[in-house]
Amino acid sequence: MPELKVQHILTLAELLAKGARHNFVTITSSSLGKRINKSQQAASKHLLELERDGYLERIRSGQRVSVRITTKGHTEMTRISAILKSSLDSSPSYIEFKGTIVSGMGEGAYYMSTRGYEKQFKSKLGYTPFPGTLNVKLKDKEFIEAKHILEA
Repeated sequence: MPELKVQHILTLAELLAKGARHNFVTITSSSLGKRINKSQQAASKHLLELERDGYLERIRSGQRVSVRITTKGHTEMTRISAILKSSLDSSPSYIEFKGTIVSGMGEGAYYMSTRGYEKQFKSKLGYTPFPGTLNVKLKDKEFIEAKHILEA
């Protein structure tokens, strides 16, 4: 059974957005091509290949074509959606920052060595950090943006 081709994902997404999950939707290959930034010929080929591979049903009527996504097509798009959602919502196991130490070892060492703070650090971080502070100036814009994402 042929797998869904990457170039067909946008075509199926466009058809789903037009309501082709439960109904036959009338569309021209020209209008579909404009919506997916492909030529009319490429859009027509997408529809033919998707029909051949069982991802959509197609009824031809003159210049117009009516299509409906099959259960197989919907199942595959749902699977892809879950993969994308998981990838976009995931957090990396670590984030590396690069910067320059500008100061440190002030009052932070006192607070980090008190029993209450130490217990909280251990429970939240999983280890007891070095009892001191370092102030680091991040070097590049992407490190600063990553820091903002972590703070959000």
